[in-house]
Amino acid sequence: MYHGMNPNSGDPFLEKQKQPPPPQLQRSQSRLSLVVLWFQLALCFGPAQITGGFDELHACADPGFPEYGYKMPSTGVFFESSVVRFHCQEGYRLKGPSKKLCERHFNGSLSWKPSEKPVCLQEDCLAPIVEDAEVYNKTYRTGDKLIISCHEGFQIRYPDIDNMVSVCQDDGSWDNLPICQGCLRPLVLPHSYINISEFDSSFPVGSIIYFQCFPGYKLEGTEFLECMYNLIWSDSPPRCLDVEGKASSIFLKTFFPQKLHFTEFTMTYS
Repeated sequence: MYHGMNPNSGDPFLEKQKQPPPPQLQRSQSRLSLVVLWFQLALCFGPAQITGGFDELHACADPGFPEYGYKMPSTGVFFESSVVRFHCQEGYRLKGPSKKLCERHFNGSLSWKPSEKPVCLQEDCLAPIVEDAEVYNKTYRTGDKLIISCHEGFQIRYPDIDNMVSVCQDDGSWDNLPICQGCLRPLVLPHSYINISEFDSSFPVGSIIYFQCFPGYKLEGTEFLECMYNLIWSDSPPRCLDVEGKASSIFLKTFFPQKLHFTEFTMTYS
């Protein structure tokens, strides 16, 4: 400034220096200051504790994360359109939304959508369906051992014979799941019949199966087989030998003594 000059004389250079910064720059500086302040407070108290000023930042409050879980990204400022994904620790499964979006409402405010909070639940194993068995308890926790007993006449068999136990895994499946086994379906040789269902694949100990031949054939061997305690039939299946010009009846029956069930089926050929 020159000596004797009036500072209010309207010098263009001085007038420009006295002008305030444009509004857009003021807003950017203000927003940057708020972001810096938020980070400073977050370092002191944690992001979940800082809940004010997010609308001015055009950001959503920290959504937190479920117990026994975590979120990605784990920290930061969640501006509009930010997406957060939720995950659970090993041994837990997620119930609820797996991700959320920071979304603007009609009134200009921001919030997470969907609003439902996810939770991490410990993995459970449902009681397995084991044929010819009774399974106790409807659900099991990870690491629990299956409690099971076979129906009378059936014996429990595990895939791993050195580890006679089935354990609930952390993914909800069963390890080394057993079966309850009886005698396997016997072989039926040509020209012979037994009256068992095509769906019967296993028979309890004590079951007795009777064999008969087609008309014109004669039975050679044992007429009936019994399922023994070692889950093997008492004898080999009989054969039916051809007998020329002879008619006979087919007489089939199966007896399950422990089930008190007796069936009989007769067919006559002329």
